[in-house]
Amino acid sequence: MAKMATRSDKKQRSLEGFAKPLKWVAGLLAGSLVAVALVFGGIWVFSINTDNVFPIKKVELQKHTFTDAVGVYEVLRSIEDRGFFTMEMEQVEVKLVELPWIKSVQLRKVWPDTLQVSVVEHEPMAYWGDAGVVSVEGDVLYPSVLPKAEWTQLSGPDKLAKDLTELLKLYQQQLLEKNMIIERMELSQRGAISLVLTDGLEVRLGNVHVEERIERFMQYIDSVKQQKEATLAYVDLRYQNGMAAQWVENETSVINDGGSR
Repeated sequence: MAKMATRSDKKQRSLEGFAKPLKWVAGLLAGSLVAVALVFGGIWVFSINTDNVFPIKKVELQKHTFTDAVGVYEVLRSIEDRGFFTMEMEQVEVKLVELPWIKSVQLRKVWPDTLQVSVVEHEPMAYWGDAGVVSVEGDVLYPSVLPKAEWTQLSGPDKLAKDLTELLKLYQQQLLEKNMIIERMELSQRGAISLVLTDGLEVRLGNVHVEERIERFMQYIDSVKQQKEATLAYVDLRYQNGMAAQWVENETSVINDGGSR
């Protein structure tokens, strides 16, 4: 019996000796977890600058057609604090919406180092002047590079862009009844409107009674074209009741002239 007690004591002492290192390791792990928890808690609560510890290294640009990825990259480079936990998202959103094509943006961080940028772009309607684009809502954009597209060329003062886009929609809808497409529309410094159709025909509408003149154009254009086999160069509707027409061979006719312009 005495021998068995001795073996039991040895076994107990052996287990106690093995348990001490385990307790030390467990304590070390617990301390480490507490330290990590404190660090992460500091990031959220105290906004510790972690740019050098957890920096945003990747940007995923999503749902874009015209937005320049280089422009997005430059915006993000201008943000001093690009830490995964500390970067101010509202600041980034404000700067991104200042880019020409971006109407609104949604940002999402993906651990450990990625920022997803999902954009809603302005919908283009026409080219604006020589260097811009106007959206369907009348917003004028000046991108660094103009896209190549078959858009109408619209010109006028920036402050009247919204009004001109509405007029363009209205006139184009009317002209489609005769399968005519507006290629260019211009508002001059005097406020006069002129159109150029895709077949090269210029339509001079002036600055008063434009809607009534469009209706007159629609009423008489077929009969005007039938007068000659040559191509029409322009029709001038800046008359009280009629219009003047000129063909490519420089012959001019006045149809249903009702007085001065």
